[in-house]
Amino acid sequence: MKSLVEEWDKFFKQHPTGGPWDYEMGFEKLQDDHVVDFIKYYNFEKNLKVLDCGCADGRNSEYLINEGFEVTGVDFSQTVIERTQKRLPKGKFLTGDVRKLDKIEENSFDFLIDAGALHVNYPQDTISIIKEYHRILKPSGKMFIRVFNKEDDTPNPIFTVNKDLTMPVFGYSEFEFSNHIKNYFNVKHKIYDSLYGSHGQGCNYYYLERKSK
Repeated sequence: MKSLVEEWDKFFKQHPTGGPWDYEMGFEKLQDDHVVDFIKYYNFEKNLKVLDCGCADGRNSEYLINEGFEVTGVDFSQTVIERTQKRLPKGKFLTGDVRKLDKIEENSFDFLIDAGALHVNYPQDTISIIKEYHRILKPSGKMFIRVFNKEDDTPNPIFTVNKDLTMPVFGYSEFEFSNHIKNYFNVKHKIYDSLYGSHGQGCNYYYLERKSK
């Protein structure tokens, strides 16, 4: 079986204009409304450093750059990183794995966006990802994360990105996700969106604040 890195790189090679999240928006690469709401909620100062995890073709990165932030994007796929760097030269884009962000020093970022990285990794890697997010954020760091809602705590995927079933997407109940982050982040705000997600159980958007350890 191919690794997730190989599967996602293959996927982006086969989809030069982006994934289905772009197709549904008419190829306009519009940013996520909930990311915009997160930025408005905190009213961040300009020039802060932000990491966009699972940046893909950079629709949220582009918005953040235009808002005046210093943006670094990271994604599994070298293919998508190369084309996003070319399209958005004002940002810095790295091929990397959120399970272990070797290229990023601790306490480097003021805030972090995860609108699509956690849920395409396997549940056994969730704690490793949360620890890395905690490590690379500054002590006052904030985080936006999209988490597909799941009404049970089984480890089964809620759907797959591709027809070959090799690119699973996972969901978490509010209880399970809260248990994962309890030692690393406080929940400042949460929004439930009943309409987002083809599995029919909606999605939670968390605004998290880094805990000191």
